[in-house]
Amino acid sequence: MVFSFSLCVFSYMSTNKLIELSISKWNRFYLTIILGGKDLISFLEGIVDTVGVNYLVLNANGIGYQINIPAYNNLSLKTGDKTKIYTYLYLREDKIMLYGFLTREEENFFELLISTPGVGPKVGLNILSKMTPDDFGKAILQEDLDSITAIVGIGNKLAKKIVLELKEKIGKISFLEAGVEKTFKSENISDAIDALKVLGYTYKKAKSAVEKTQEKFKGELTAEELVRESLKIIV
Repeated sequence: MVFSFSLCVFSYMSTNKLIELSISKWNRFYLTIILGGKDLISFLEGIVDTVGVNYLVLNANGIGYQINIPAYNNLSLKTGDKTKIYTYLYLREDKIMLYGFLTREEENFFELLISTPGVGPKVGLNILSKMTPDDFGKAILQEDLDSITAIVGIGNKLAKKIVLELKEKIGKISFLEAGVEKTFKSENISDAIDALKVLGYTYKKAKSAVEKTQEKFKGELTAEELVRESLKIIV
């Protein structure tokens, strides 16, 4: 049984609460989710049932949740994998949709992105399908419009708005502060991560190994040395 949030029909009441109008079997469940708001479902943990280009179906306690995910996630997740997905519940007048991410960092960054006027969940997902939070944060801080407009759905006008809206906020976000000092001083880390991905490792594993290696050697290694040392500890 696949539970898809996008197939329900809703209408607004005078209090702006969404009330389910159909599929009476699930009325109480829908109402609980809706009244709980977007933060009710913080994460889901279960077995991957299906993996699509930009979505997966996660079997959690016998219910299949269809979750929209960044495109790169389908390379690291396979049917039968047990995984934990950090979720964002998107509520609108005519739909309820779940967006999911492998890390809390990505989920937080997704929320930051869609807080920008003109950036909806689709564009936010496109961004995280092409760039990591650190990389996109770097592009914003450097006002790199070429990199930003390379993402599907972002033109020059929207790119400038994103920079204007988020540049100041980026420096205050804790999940970027830890990475700015290391990542933005040198291209060695990103180059090493890319090299490990070419060798077949997932972004998550490559990033973890490279960061652990850099901490061990106090950032004194070249990209080639980072790759070599990271290969010794990657799991």
